[in-house]
Amino acid sequence: MSSPDSKEIELISQFRERVADLNLKGRLAEDHELLRWIRARNHDLDQAEKMIRESIKWREDNDIDNILTWNPPERFLKELPLEFLGYDNENSPVVVAPYGKWDLKKCADLGEKDVFIKYCDQLFESMISKMAGKKKPNGDPVTQFVIIVDNKGLVYRTLASVGAVDMSLQAVRRFEANQPEVLKAMYQINANTVFAAIFALMKPLMSASTASK
Repeated sequence: MSSPDSKEIELISQFRERVADLNLKGRLAEDHELLRWIRARNHDLDQAEKMIRESIKWREDNDIDNILTWNPPERFLKELPLEFLGYDNENSPVVVAPYGKWDLKKCADLGEKDVFIKYCDQLFESMISKMAGKKKPNGDPVTQFVIIVDNKGLVYRTLASVGAVDMSLQAVRRFEANQPEVLKAMYQINANTVFAAIFALMKPLMSASTASK
């Protein structure tokens, strides 16, 4: 995420006053964090305030501040793996999600939707935690991560499962509502017609900024 311009610096100051009652602490109170909400709502402070207030409530309701201490089921770690690759040339963390290997139909059939959503929430918080203290070559803080989604193995049974598709869409909705402007780039590899169909369902849920990445 680029540094704020002079107009945005003033908006950050105004925004901080508007949400002072939230008593934001740690990274959530930093200027570049407040800027996320402002940019996500195209500099409309009323909408940005509405968005952050709803998200803070979501964080409280779902204990997101402690989600990194949660241990996902062992089956998830084996069957829905994630691989942290390290950092790119701007110190942005990079993760690989082999989506094509994830049997989301099985998760849906086992009634594990809530666990899967929590698993995704933890992924995003984990990537944000890996930015802590990192600086770009120009000295700006690192504020975004990169995800590589490998669709190899993605088959029609996933698309045909209403539950599996719903889980994916729910994860996208939560990301858009609560993690604005944290995505630097998403690379889709080994894409096929099944991916194209699922992405067509996801795209309307994404902001223009997210979709462009």
